[in-house]
Amino acid sequence: MNKKVGKAIGVAIIVSCLGYAGFLAKSSLVTSVPFAEAATATDSTVQIMGSPVPGTLSYDSMAHQLHFTIKDTDGKVMPVVFSGPKPEDLDTAMSRATKIGAQGTYSPGKGVFVAENLVVKCPSKYDGGKSEEHQYGKA
Repeated sequence: MNKKVGKAIGVAIIVSCLGYAGFLAKSSLVTSVPFAEAATATDSTVQIMGSPVPGTLSYDSMAHQLHFTIKDTDGKVMPVVFSGPKPEDLDTAMSRATKIGAQGTYSPGKGVFVAENLVVKCPSKYDGGKSEEHQYGKA
């Protein structure tokens, strides 16, 4: 009788751990959404993707904030702000960027998408159709 109880407890612990791991994995997934849907995502983290709009990149060194605008495939634009120290290679990466993924929430009061993480996709310096990714943020 003692061995059966021990096995049952062991199975229950394993099942509980697997369920908790599944919950954590699901909660860490970030959904990629269109700009219009991102503008309503004020309390949940989402990801938007777009091409950088030339001439919109600026960095406020006093506030440690990067400001830029991205454009989606429909031509809609979204201003983005990213807080944190400026990475050394950011200017080069942003000037060569083909796509930028920003993860965060929309701030309706400021009218900007507040990014916690950025993924900047650039063409590789080595031809072959591959692209490089530069990640910035809390990830």
